[in-house]
Amino acid sequence: MRVTLLTNLVPPYRFAAYDALHHRAISAGGGLRVLCTQHREPQRNWATPKANFEQVTLPGVQIPLGENRTFTLPFGVTRPLADQPTDALVLAGFGIAQWQAQNWAWKRGIPTVLQFDGWSGSDAAYANPVRRRLRQMMISRADGFIAAGTRGATWFESHGIARENISIAPIPPSFSVPEASTNRMQYDLLWCGRTTRSKGFDVFIQVAEALSKAGIVARVAIVGSTNIAETIATLRASGINDQADVFGQLPPDQLPAILTNSKIALFPSRNDAYGVGVIDAISCGTVALASPMTGCAPDILCRPEILPTDVPNDWIKACEQLLGTPALLETTRQNQAKAIINNDPVHHGETIWNAINQAAHRKSETRQWG
Repeated sequence: MRVTLLTNLVPPYRFAAYDALHHRAISAGGGLRVLCTQHREPQRNWATPKANFEQVTLPGVQIPLGENRTFTLPFGVTRPLADQPTDALVLAGFGIAQWQAQNWAWKRGIPTVLQFDGWSGSDAAYANPVRRRLRQMMISRADGFIAAGTRGATWFESHGIARENISIAPIPPSFSVPEASTNRMQYDLLWCGRTTRSKGFDVFIQVAEALSKAGIVARVAIVGSTNIAETIATLRASGINDQADVFGQLPPDQLPAILTNSKIALFPSRNDAYGVGVIDAISCGTVALASPMTGCAPDILCRPEILPTDVPNDWIKACEQLLGTPALLETTRQNQAKAIINNDPVHHGETIWNAINQAAHRKSETRQWG
């Protein structure tokens, strides 16, 4: 099976999964070829490791849209598709390149599978008539569908797709999962992500300040600062600068050293399609609290661990209870670890592989009866 996958870029949390998919395709007499529309993602410090699968970056123009968003205008999408034969096309996302690629495949009877990490909440944040029309058109022509979680599956269903035609591939951590830490945890509270309002960094600061003044939190770690000088100034204004260690955009392989050393990580996001940071934290033994706007929250967390972004007192009370009750902190940690049992590269790659084969089978049936 010769598989072509079109995406913006290969993030660390998908690299090993695509490797597993590649080996699955090789066993079926083919292989995986990944076409990317971008060289890198803004506000990310990601390495580009050498892949076993073929990886090609398409030419194009990238227009920054703020934070880590970029609008990409690709050139010559169909040329690399035509360069090598393919038996199936996986489209990660709904960009212009994906739309052009699906049109190319549709004319040639090649099955296409749509992979979407978001859900209705994340989709609404960027809704516009053109975007809605493009997505509806692509969904109507696709043969298979992959969601990152149950919310994504519901989103596909809301667009008329039968539940049995939707696969769920939970996103793996951004790194190889480390051994369980036996060290005494240095940080009571952790921030891991971009220090922006959309991610809820303002809420984190309020919570950290209150817990620090109450003597509940002694040490704080902030990982992912988009402006270290500005972050330090914010901490100083809140009176917790001396209790905090601030880190910039660290590459994924440097995260476990801090995550395994932290008790609680907060994700009060106002918009997060999935929330890989939640998975990263839990995989390292850190207890995660997240907002309802974090896509993976209902699949991973129990109700007391899902808190409204703009009610800082709820976050303060939850942290106070967890930090003041070691048994509850440990029980929560164990339950969260069990909830991400399928968030691993092999399961992710296998789910994509099965979705490809099911889509090919449906395409074949359509031809037979069409």
